[in-house]
Amino acid sequence: MAKKIVIAISAVLAAVLLVVLLLFCKPTTIHVDFDTVVNEMLPVHNIGRMADYELNSQMNRYYTEANMTSCRTHDINCTDIYKIFPDFSKDVNDEAAYDFTESDKVMAAIVDAGMEPFFRFGISWSDPEISRKHLQPPADFSKWAQICEHIILHYNEGWANGFRYDIQYWEIYNEPDCQPVPSENNFWQGTPEEFYELYDLTAKYLKNKFPALKIGGYGSCGFYALTKTNAVNTGSSPQNQYFIEFFEDFLAYITEHNTPMDFFTWHSYTTTWKNKQYIGYVRDMLSAAGYENTEIIVDEWNFNPMENDKIDRRYGANQASMLIMFQHEGIDMAHYYCANYWPESVHAGMFVGDGIPSSAYYSFLAFGEMFALGNQAAITNKSLPEDLYALAATGEDGQALLISNISEKKDRKLMLDTGAYSVVKCMTVNESCEWVEIPLPDKIESGEMLYITFKK
Repeated sequence: MAKKIVIAISAVLAAVLLVVLLLFCKPTTIHVDFDTVVNEMLPVHNIGRMADYELNSQMNRYYTEANMTSCRTHDINCTDIYKIFPDFSKDVNDEAAYDFTESDKVMAAIVDAGMEPFFRFGISWSDPEISRKHLQPPADFSKWAQICEHIILHYNEGWANGFRYDIQYWEIYNEPDCQPVPSENNFWQGTPEEFYELYDLTAKYLKNKFPALKIGGYGSCGFYALTKTNAVNTGSSPQNQYFIEFFEDFLAYITEHNTPMDFFTWHSYTTTWKNKQYIGYVRDMLSAAGYENTEIIVDEWNFNPMENDKIDRRYGANQASMLIMFQHEGIDMAHYYCANYWPESVHAGMFVGDGIPSSAYYSFLAFGEMFALGNQAAITNKSLPEDLYALAATGEDGQALLISNISEKKDRKLMLDTGAYSVVKCMTVNESCEWVEIPLPDKIESGEMLYITFKK
């Protein structure tokens, strides 16, 4: 009798084991309908800063090859207001009061690489003690707005021996909410209310002068309090909560004053899953405030930048997951911070050593090729396994699929259902962080991304 019980238990355990194996070993089939367009491909693969600002730079060709469309000027110090207009007492209409020498070189290099400058009015990262006078609110808000006007005139309408770049995006400030104690703030040492007033006056003035241009701001520090933590400063709940309070009070102020805001910018240095939640929050808050048509732009992001000393192939897969999520969520633009190379900048990661492309760069290269195709194609799965991200693109020049497995440990068996479309080639980042062509595998490994092109 005991023997029969043991046999029965063994049979049950074997059946359970078989079910578990089937569940965990069942291939993930990604169903792609390249004939159905979901959305246009969005420029979420853009950057903040560049590796250098020389014309015909070999380093900057990497951005061109990845079809990047925009470079944000924040932390390029020569584009700061006080650098361009160093003596605030001078006549705002006097060409001689402006120094565009260095900023002209930067703007020319950005344009030379095939990108449009995303110009930030304000100040770059500054030591609160050394740069205290530049972190104070301007003595005359109206004059500050007129200085911004003349910078636009210089770069878009040729004023002061300038250019006609037709730059569309002009951002008012960066992280005025950086610290709740003004004297510790690295960007703005006025009160929140003073900033709201500066934004309101400047946005109205510039929209009146340049109604066709896009004026927005304010480079929010982000919304980590919604998920209780962030990758840079874990557990700093009072500071994180201040970011939220500043944003909500800002929205209340501009709603009351009917202030224009063509786009809202914010920053986030955390995971793909958390950023997806923040996007939903921003969209809901803007809509509730009557700014439902305001573009949503994440103009500083990086997946866990404080671990950039661990730039392996998983690092690139993580960045790819963010690009894929941004496209699925339909945000209007994003800028990775930054496109300098590690260890020149602690927040960098696109290049390593003396400018060698990292695994992160190849995620941008792959997305850039998909962006050039023009349209996002449908993936018809109701859902994909957790930590597996996929994006399809289609256009006259072909079709492509980007897949990223950011699981810490789990490989995924993989099958593709692409109908009449067959594989042309499959690219991946190998363990040496090289961009290599491989046969289409039957699984996607933990920390791996695959970029696959197709033809009909």
